[in-house]
Amino acid sequence: MLASSSPRRAQILAELGLPFEVVSAGVDDGDLSPPPTATAASWTVSMAYLKARAAIDQLPAGACGVVLGADTSCELDGQIIGKPADSQEASRMLHLMSGRTQRVVTGVALVNPNNPQDHRLMVTDVAMVTFGPLEGTEIDRYVETNGWQGKAGGYNLAERIADGWAITVEGDPDTVVGLPTQRLTQWLEFAARWEANA
Repeated sequence: MLASSSPRRAQILAELGLPFEVVSAGVDDGDLSPPPTATAASWTVSMAYLKARAAIDQLPAGACGVVLGADTSCELDGQIIGKPADSQEASRMLHLMSGRTQRVVTGVALVNPNNPQDHRLMVTDVAMVTFGPLEGTEIDRYVETNGWQGKAGGYNLAERIADGWAITVEGDPDTVVGLPTQRLTQWLEFAARWEANA
């Protein structure tokens, strides 16, 4: 059960051939701000767990399976960069990342809805994303499209590469999109043991 309204995460699970259903978590992480001492890893995995637990509250008693919550943030100069609140913030983020390398962290929480305290797996994956230099007019044109909305760091990786932005990724590109596929199967296999040993 996917505790996320992200169409990108749903698309990733569908492309992996995994059966799933979307369960509303009712958590808007754009309304929350990390504390000053939080790292991107601690923040994203905490948000992922919050989403998973919130989704469990929407499920009927005795629901089977595993609930998957996920959250993605960028980190630059030790600062967490989440989803921009408006076009000005999106522009500021992109100017900040121009010509630089950022850490993109996705936190994943897998939780057994029948035993969320003892049966949970909270993990993170990191990818390094390097932007080539961006012209101010290039950023302005993109921000005007509103393509930054709802996206950590204000951009969609595949769209920006397709549009000709010079971006390189070290690590799993799907971690940048929002769900680390290179490690996800292993994590789900671990979670499947909860049901088998129940």
